[in-house]
Amino acid sequence: MCDASAEQRVSVTGSVYEGPPESPRVTLFTKADCTLCDKVKVVLKDCKESHPHSLSQIDITDPEHEDWWKRYKYDIPVLHLNGLYWTKHKLDMAAAGEALEAARNGSFKQQRGEPDASRLEH
Repeated sequence: MCDASAEQRVSVTGSVYEGPPESPRVTLFTKADCTLCDKVKVVLKDCKESHPHSLSQIDITDPEHEDWWKRYKYDIPVLHLNGLYWTKHKLDMAAAGEALEAARNGSFKQQRGEPDASRLEH
């Protein structure tokens, strides 16, 4: 799956912060030392007050997340919003606010362009 052994790495899977119970749920697909992922987290944290949401992350290098590794290994960060594909690679405040508001009011739809590296490696 990946080069790092279990002894050498620490999983980053888990909750980053919790918003109100009814707020949108953002899932960040990431791995340790992903600087682009860190930038996305800063944007999300900066809009947490104006657009409350919860943020959790899934470490795609965890053995139990091998399916996510196969799909997203070339494209992190990848974001899901309320369980639906949202975006990849980068995020700005305007796009974050727009999507979080759509999720809050129930109008968010899965976006096009979800990566799937497994389709490329046959």
